[in-house]
Amino acid sequence: MERASTSTSAASVVIGTACALGEGPTWDQRGSRLLWLDIDKCTLHELTSSVHVRTTVRCRTTAVVVAADGGLVSVAETTVARLNGDGSTGELVARLPSNGDGMANDARCDPFGRLWVGTVDRSGGRRGGLYIVSSDGSVRLAKDGCELSNGLDWSPDGGTCYFADTFAHAVERLHLNDDGLPVSSSILFESDLMPDGLTVDSDGGVWVAFWDGGVVQRYTADGTLDHVVTVPRGGFVTSCAFGGVDLRTLYITTAAGGLSADELSASPDAGALFAADVGIGGRGYTMFS
Repeated sequence: MERASTSTSAASVVIGTACALGEGPTWDQRGSRLLWLDIDKCTLHELTSSVHVRTTVRCRTTAVVVAADGGLVSVAETTVARLNGDGSTGELVARLPSNGDGMANDARCDPFGRLWVGTVDRSGGRRGGLYIVSSDGSVRLAKDGCELSNGLDWSPDGGTCYFADTFAHAVERLHLNDDGLPVSSSILFESDLMPDGLTVDSDGGVWVAFWDGGVVQRYTADGTLDHVVTVPRGGFVTSCAFGGVDLRTLYITTAAGGLSADELSASPDAGALFAADVGIGGRGYTMFS
């Protein structure tokens, strides 16, 4: 529920990448770099303090995370694999079930270093799932009955995983046991808008990008909306991640694909990477191990 005390801020363009489907931002703390993808253009973006590098990836890749050995692990279709420096696929880590559309979507590592990956079923049959991939290649089902699996992140104490199912118009809390596995769930909030990627700040607030809302919104752990970041002229708003000095910058990815000519004219920064100072920082992101 929105309160009168809800605060607002506006994001600004960092770099005009014109991504068709900018997605999956993550901060590599060891390398002091932001990584994100243009899924539809098969491009991995890397931004350090002043250098922006594009690498063509060899297949449609929906997520990339940093591994503990310094390499990268990617998710493409239903394959989790190492990603080589030239964008080619390296050593296979695991294969996910191909139920539904036969493709995975968002992914992020839990506090134990396991990769959680959601899959997609746009048919309405809810055959998508949320899976936990360990470094030994084992795959465990964390949640079934998903439609369009999306944003993932964890509370500061590691006891809750927040998970967005875009077509369900909801963000859930998955309540975890001491081994970090789900034992129950509850709804953090439901919305008329479509929640996409999300991240959690150092105080436990959940920042959610809304695909069709032009905003990123912060919710407290009890589901109260308390801050709205507008993303002006940015097209579809896809995801967010904290990075930069002291993890104090909220980076926001956007998408231009699917906009009409008139919509593109009204949203000339669609597909750009945005950033905002929201007065709080992140916690960093666990590497795959």
